[in-house]
Amino acid sequence: MNCIICKANLIEGKVNHIVDFGEGIIIIKNVPANICKQCGEYYLDTKIASKLESIVEEIKKNKAEVFIVNYSEMVA
Repeated sequence: MNCIICKANLIEGKVNHIVDFGEGIIIIKNVPANICKQCGEYYLDTKIASKLESIVEEIKKNKAEVFIVNYSEMVA
């Protein structure tokens, strides 16, 4: 698979995924992703994206303005 933006190759790695939902910010660290070697854009597979969606919905219930979690701890 190649990057949609710059067409460079993607490598497997981990990223910090940031969600700004207006009332606060959630940072999910060490999320598995395919990362562009050239521009740094990252892509999540459907399974990971679905898990992130569930994590975000759960964290929003805490009403915190800033929340930082580790992906591997949340899906374990």
